[in-house]
Amino acid sequence: MRFIKDPLLEPYFIQVDDLNYSAFKKIIPDSGIPYDSSIGHFSDLAKAIEKIAENKVRQRSYDSIKEYIEELKSIKNELKNII
Repeated sequence: MRFIKDPLLEPYFIQVDDLNYSAFKKIIPDSGIPYDSSIGHFSDLAKAIEKIAENKVRQRSYDSIKEYIEELKSIKNELKNII
């Protein structure tokens, strides 16, 4: 297996194989035993990064749709700078 484990993506990372890019999130529960939660499997790197951005924005509540969209745009722009 090959991985992209960039500190800018943490706690997310991408697994690369011959057919696709799989996005994962490292979860550390109260038990202290970490595991990897699959975000999805994608045909290209850009789609995997976009899904990571969407997952990041869903980790908290928002007071308005405008605030949600602005946060999503901010995270996507931050991750676009990586590529």
